[in-house]
Amino acid sequence: MGLYAGFGVACLRSTTKGLPMPIFMGQREGGRPVYADIAAHGMKFVLFRERDAHAEWTGGGDYGSKVETTFRFGLKGGLHFLGSEESPIRISRLHFDGHEHLGRHIDRQRIVDRIQGLREYCTFARRVDLIDDRKSNHEAPGSQSYMDCQFLQLVDILIGGFRTALGYTTREIHKELARPILTRVKEYERGFARMRNSRWRDSFVMSQCYLENGKWLFEGVRRKRDGGTQLKLC
Repeated sequence: MGLYAGFGVACLRSTTKGLPMPIFMGQREGGRPVYADIAAHGMKFVLFRERDAHAEWTGGGDYGSKVETTFRFGLKGGLHFLGSEESPIRISRLHFDGHEHLGRHIDRQRIVDRIQGLREYCTFARRVDLIDDRKSNHEAPGSQSYMDCQFLQLVDILIGGFRTALGYTTREIHKELARPILTRVKEYERGFARMRNSRWRDSFVMSQCYLENGKWLFEGVRRKRDGGTQLKLC
């Protein structure tokens, strides 16, 4: 996890500012460490969760529709926050980590067609296969492409790393493995003024939603200082 978490964080940089970010890759024979300098790819990462794991959602609908709705919330918010007129975002494909746990395939209409008020710098490709919800294990029959599976696994590692960095961990070793992410989370918590000069400016955003008196409310995700149970993310 540590290597891949560091790799993922390096790829999230929007700029290098001429500063390398060497990632420890292992050791050569004789014990000499090997490092690789990962380029800044400008990847974006949206961490979004439904605070109560849909427990307060009593208006009907299957589990899949709840996931699709809250995914739409997080997607729209992330696009607006991380994109701009100068840095437009175009979604060419949406990849999900399989659909079997939902009991059906992902409903494109509930995610894409129901987004209201999307800003002009956020667009979706017009293609019938916009959503790919096949399995993410490249060794399994009927899985997504090998490269797409690797990206899905990287996202899974980043989610686990952010969960740990936010204070929701089950094993002490996870804290050390998630250290590259914790550094970025602390920087993020210092606010816009700090992030404005960061190499990770407009690279990631963290938020959550919850139902209260029948209305959806949104807020940021804060670190848990005293440990706790596993953070459930949508």
